[in-house]
Parts: sequence; C-alpha cells; structure tokens
Amino acid sequence: MSARTPSRSVPLGSVRAPRGTTALDFDPLAAISARGFLIVVATVCLVSAVALTVTTAAQTSSWPLAIGALVALAAGFGWFIRSAFDFTVGVSTDRFATVFALLAVATVLNSLGSLGSNLLVRDDWGLLTLALALMAAAPFRTAAELGLYTGISTALVTVLSLLHVFFSPLTPVPIAVIVLVAVAPVLALGLGAMGYARVLLAGIYAERLAQAEARDRQFDAQRQRFIDDDGVGSIGPLREEVVPFLARLRMAGELTVDDRLRAAELTARLQAAVDGSRPADSLGDQVDVFIDEAELSLRMHEDDRATIRAVLRELNQSPRRTPGTLVLELLEGEEDRFGIIRCSSADVRSLRAEVLPFIRMMRLMMSTASDEVAGDELLLHFDLQRLAS
Repeated sequence: MSARTPSRSVPLGSVRAPRGTTALDFDPLAAISARGFLIVVATVCLVSAVALTVTTAAQTSSWPLAIGALVALAAGFGWFIRSAFDFTVGVSTDRFATVFALLAVATVLNSLGSLGSNLLVRDDWGLLTLALALMAAAPFRTAAELGLYTGISTALVTVLSLLHVFFSPLTPVPIAVIVLVAVAPVLALGLGAMGYARVLLAGIYAERLAQAEARDRQFDAQRQRFIDDDGVGSIGPLREEVVPFLARLRMAGELTVDDRLRAAELTARLQAAVDGSRPADSLGDQVDVFIDEAELSLRMHEDDRATIRAVLRELNQSPRRTPGTLVLELLEGEEDRFGIIRCSSADVRSLRAEVLPFIRMMRLMMSTASDEVAGDELLLHFDLQRLAS
C-alpha cells in the first residue's frame, strides 16, 4: 500500500481531487502494488480464520455455521481479488459492496457459530477480517465509502459483542471493556484506511497537476522554438538583438555613429536570414521522396508547414535514420486532406524516442496527428484541415 512520494510544485494541502474519484483513477499503475497487498491480506485472513477455528474448536457450538463462515470469507476475498484484477471495471462501488456483504456474513456466522460457548471475544477472527478488508480497500475506494463501511462494521461488531455478553458464560470483565476490545480493530484500521485513501488520492492528484503544468511549459517552450527556428528560419533568434536595439534607440531619442553601424549590421544579417529561409521552405528539400500530386504543400497553412518541416528536419538529421528512407506523402480526397511521413531505422524505437518531442508538438499544433511503429518503419499520420488564406 506504500506510494512513492511525488515531486510536485502543487501544495498538497491546497489540492482537492474531484468528488467520487479514487487514487487508481489517476494512477492505474498503483494497482500493481495494491493488488499485491490485497493478496497478502486475503491470505493472512484465510489462514488466521482456519487456524483460530481449529484452535478454538471447543468454543464452537455450531459447526455448519463455522464452516459457512469460512466459505463466505473465502468467497468475499475471492470476489475482491477477482475484481481487483479486472482491468475493465475494477473494484467498483457495487463490487466492493458485494465484498463487504460477504465478509459481514462471514463475521456474523463466525460469531453465531460460537454463541453461548464463546469465552473471549478477542479471538473471533470475523472482527479482524472486516478491519483488514477495509485497510486493503483504501487504494480502490474513496475515503467517504470507507467511512460508511467503518461505521457499519462498528455497529455490527458492537451488536455481536453484546450478544456474546448476554449468551456466553458469565465473565468479570465489564461490558464496556468487551465492546471496546471488539470494536478497536475495526475503528483503528477503518479510520486509518480513510486517512490513507485521502492522502494517497491527494498526493497522486497533485502529482498529475504538476505533470500537466510541466507539459504545458514544455509545449510552450517547444512552440516558441518552432516559431523562432522553424517557423521563420533564422529570423526568429534575431529578435533578441533587434528588439533591445530598437528599444534603446527609442529611449535615447538620437542615432549615433555606432548605432548606424549596428543598424547596418543587423539589417545585413536580417536580409541574409530572409534569403536563407526561402530555399528551405520547400518540404521536398527535407525528404528523400516527396509525393504531392494535389500540390497541397503550396496551399497548406504556414503553421502546418512549419510544424511538418521541423519534424522532417529532425528526422533528416538523426543518425539513427536509414539513409534514403525518409518519405513525405500529401494526399487530398473528396472530403479530407492528410499526410504521411515514413522513415526507416535499424532501431526504430530509439528513433521515435529521439523525435518524440516533435511528435508531441505535431499533435499539439495539428487537429489530428498520430504515430505508430510498423516493423523497422516509423509512420506519422496527420490531417491538413487548414489551408493558407
């Protein structure tokens, strides 16, 4: 049930996850450790139940009820484990209600099976199995549900302990002490499960928020990189020199000889950048094979052109690319326009990992974009819904 401490910039105390969500809704991989802990709890409960039934056989007044209790216990944990390993539905509200009902029935049967001959309430295994089941359910269900079942369990255990006080042999122990001993495991583990479920959910949700913020920052930085380096070639980086220069001139209100020389230098560099960006504008220059029978490259939106050019440039420069295999195909149907980029590699998954930031940017900039690995070939699919005005 342990969860790794997330590194997050979102304060945990200010995080409130959506109502009705569980920790596994935001981190399905956490179910791996939760299932393992559930199996351990189920094993401990079943072994303890069988062992206590055998060692306290002299206190058993009805063996059919005692055996029925063991069967209900096995059925409850069996359904619990089965639901936990169901990757479609999981431990839903209805399924856990069924689990709790079976375990409650097991607790009642175990208690009634020794009614009238029970010497000590604390050796009734049914009281402990309910508490352990609540603890194992913390990652699967909400704190509110666990609180409800903790209350029901406390009431049930209280009634059973009072029944044993009135029907079992007389004991000098006060009734309040007997009831307190009986409800202590359920209250302690039930309240602990509520707290753990709340903290675990808040921690995972805060981590997801922090990751979303990091992705947004990465996308913004990547978008700016495309604008500077790919959207307008080498013109973009010149802003870092041109804008401060013009701002200083505006503040000074006069143009010195050095300013004139600097302006001439920047003008020459700007003209060179414009001239250098023109031949690189053709998408066909970035690939080995270019198929564009409908001449979509001449009509596509400049943002789409810059995005595709950036992806092609990254693939073209990758040392993992098999030479001569980079293909760009632009197609136009009756109702849609789309494109396909193909690139082969001896280690195609490493190639995909290398260009993954550019693939993510393609998904961000275009309405529809996807990627897949087919054999030794990386395929990128994208739609072209925008055309240049």
